[in-house]
Amino acid sequence: MRFHSDAFKNQCSAYFNVFIYIILAILIFSFLLVYPVHSVPFISKAKEIELGRSADKDIVRQYGIYQDKALQLYVNTIGQTLVSKLVNKEFGQFYFKVVNSSEINAFALPGGYVYVTTGLLSALNNEAELASVIGHEIAHVTLHHGAKLMLRSIGSQLLTIGGVLANPKNAGELMAISSAAFQQINMDYGRDAELESDFQGMLNSVEAGYHPYSMVNFLKNLRKQEIMSGQSYHGFQASHPETRERIIKAGNIASSLSRKYNTSVKNKNVYIKNLQGLVYGGKKHIKDRGRYKPKYLDFYIVKNGDTLQSISNKFYHDNRRAYEIAVINGLKENIALKEGFALKIIRDGFFDKGKSTSIKKHLVN
Repeated sequence: MRFHSDAFKNQCSAYFNVFIYIILAILIFSFLLVYPVHSVPFISKAKEIELGRSADKDIVRQYGIYQDKALQLYVNTIGQTLVSKLVNKEFGQFYFKVVNSSEINAFALPGGYVYVTTGLLSALNNEAELASVIGHEIAHVTLHHGAKLMLRSIGSQLLTIGGVLANPKNAGELMAISSAAFQQINMDYGRDAELESDFQGMLNSVEAGYHPYSMVNFLKNLRKQEIMSGQSYHGFQASHPETRERIIKAGNIASSLSRKYNTSVKNKNVYIKNLQGLVYGGKKHIKDRGRYKPKYLDFYIVKNGDTLQSISNKFYHDNRRAYEIAVINGLKENIALKEGFALKIIRDGFFDKGKSTSIKKHLVN
């Protein structure tokens, strides 16, 4: 009975290969579940740094570095201050860059590469909020979330390869099934990782002296900006914690930290000085072919008797835009403005540094 012996051997070999690939995939996912957060199986620290360095070139090419040396230095200084407070010194060097995108976003690559967009900077209202966001991204690096995400992707590919080997005729169908099965895993870092990074980022910023409720205030105001603009910060997308849950958890963390740390730094005016003239709106990414009128971020010093409605009418000839001014400044629409308060204002055209010196005369550190 030697009929079809070669075919039988080939079939057995195929199933054996499937078995090996499935075992490897299971091992990878098992390691990710049981390994401590400060290590990743199969990927060395040197490899993580190499991966980040390589991907950094693509990020810079895709978004472009925002051409403002003073602003780049300011953001990098905040980032390096936060890094200096870390207990985990596994990654000795971090790189912080402002990229040219109107998308409200911040993200990190394995090995210590952290990016904030111009859109995010315009959405924040003080240095403490920026520190909490950068701290969050630093946590993604130190907790190896990027490397773990890559391993999950490898595991999904192994299962796909195993299925294709078992029956090459169904390769297309199996690829689709595998992609669907691992869609949740491969969509950003995932809910638990975001909550974990919220905690570590808030702790890091507080240990650097910043106000413990900065992340909470940012998340609350960001939700309003999302509703107004129609775009979402990555931490509020489908695979991440629900907005309400995340804000509540951040509030609980802030309450706990405020009892332990007596910190209150916000540096609103310092932040404002560094953002005056920031390009506002425009392209989100390299594939965005939309045409945009140039706009920039400026500031108005509140005078006695000013209201959001009167300021809206003064700048936009439309007092109905008072809500927009309130939202981008993290204020309630019916708030009574204090004389001397600095408000973010969106102006049309290009920033002329020579004609915009009054803001620094009115602001102190």
